Amino acid sequence: MGRALWLRGEQDNSLIELAKAVDLSPNFALGHYALSFVHSQSGDPQSAIGSSDHSRHLSPFDPLLFGMMGARAMAHARLGEYNEAAEWALKAAARPNAHVIILAIAAHCLALAGRRHEARNFAAAIRTTWPDYRANDFIATFRFDRDGEALFRSGAKLIGLN
Repeated sequence: MGRALWLRGEQDNSLIELAKAVDLSPNFALGHYALSFVHSQSGDPQSAIGSSDHSRHLSPFDPLLFGMMGARAMAHARLGEYNEAAEWALKAAARPNAHVIILAIAAHCLALAGRRHEARNFAAAIRTTWPDYRANDFIATFRFDRDGEALFRSGAKLIGLN
């Protein structure tokens, strides 16, 4: 329910439902990941980091580990911790099954950390499967608050994804 509400743009209700889910089932790793995912975009980025860590602790070999790490990367970026964001984004991108959106998280976080050469390499990798990929595509994938959107658009501009 929490994820469905998030998809409808109802962040506050989404967070309430996700909190209920992990209260009812504290070992529900995907519930903690979903909390991290929502908080990483427009909620509390510090909570996103804690939920990401907890989800990975509960399921250290989870096939969605790339998403758990990617959410943590976005949370660090929103906190202005660009080096940490870049490192977590690289870990996410290195996981099996990491898809193009995870590569985009890496490109944006690396750009924000001033690691433009690496960021451009990820942008090039993205464009092999999505040739016209732009910042608007990245923003449309998530539900960033105004500041988060501006932050990631500034990263995209640094590496030509704007």
